[in-house]
Amino acid sequence: MRRSARIAALTSNSTSISASTKPNRKRKAEEVSTIVSIKQLHFHGSYIRQNWPFRDSLINYITKNPSNAKAWTKLIQSCKYFFAKNPVFVIDKLGHESNGWTAFLNGIQKSIDFTKISSKLWITEKFDGFNALNPPKNVSWIIPKLYKCDAKYLGLVNDVISYEDFLFLSSNLEEIILYKCIVKKDNGSIVPLEKLVQVLPKIKSILFCENFDETSITSNIVKELLELQHFSKIDKFELQNIPEIFDIETFFTYLKKNKHTKFTITFVNSISETYKNRLKEIVDEIIETEKHDYKIPNIYFGGINIEKWEKLLSIFYKH
Repeated sequence: MRRSARIAALTSNSTSISASTKPNRKRKAEEVSTIVSIKQLHFHGSYIRQNWPFRDSLINYITKNPSNAKAWTKLIQSCKYFFAKNPVFVIDKLGHESNGWTAFLNGIQKSIDFTKISSKLWITEKFDGFNALNPPKNVSWIIPKLYKCDAKYLGLVNDVISYEDFLFLSSNLEEIILYKCIVKKDNGSIVPLEKLVQVLPKIKSILFCENFDETSITSNIVKELLELQHFSKIDKFELQNIPEIFDIETFFTYLKKNKHTKFTITFVNSISETYKNRLKEIVDEIIETEKHDYKIPNIYFGGINIEKWEKLLSIFYKH
């Protein structure tokens, strides 16, 4: 088979991404999309039914059940038949830019109009819906346009998604940002943060900002997080807008044994004076201790002494 066949267009009159396997290095710049009709599901021109040296049942299984993104990319580059029968296009990243959704592949980016896409996307690296200036509205509506998400990074902001969609997007995550984003079950109940962390066994970095209107923080969050086998293996854990319901006593006991995770915790301004006073005592204990055999946390709350906080930060960054 010729390996120079290009991948079919993703959209009509606007967006498409194509991959080229031409060996000539001078032609690498030609790895650019070609605009064709949305009705054309395959490569340019018609394809010829192959006389496979295998049973049709085996070819059909291979076509409909790609083993991994890399193998599928090589398969559709080698023969246009496979993409015609299963129009799935592999991309590195799907991100939300100022002009809407954009697909990235090998450094090339193209705007995506999901209302015109005929093919499905297979994301391998990033699903980035974290755009503070132009946040996507209702990420869930594009999920049916995705074949699979193997992304290592997920960023969502000011959105509500279903638990089913969260599981679909997060199966391979190592880094996640949930900024005022709520995950709900089919019955409308909010999935607590600890339950989300529970289904992220590969996670290394978490940034979670609490939503003021609907909370994902429960009184059991500390207890249940500490019971997770992979919790102690997380490299970075940042919590923002955390309410007083957070069990600071149990957490501080854990912090003094923690030798791996870098914690940053910012509390809401509405915490009580009693809670603030306890936080002040914790900060004083940390900065007054000469030697620390644990990872220093970054703790911030309204009313903290700025000089003490700056000293805490200095120790935090040194560790």
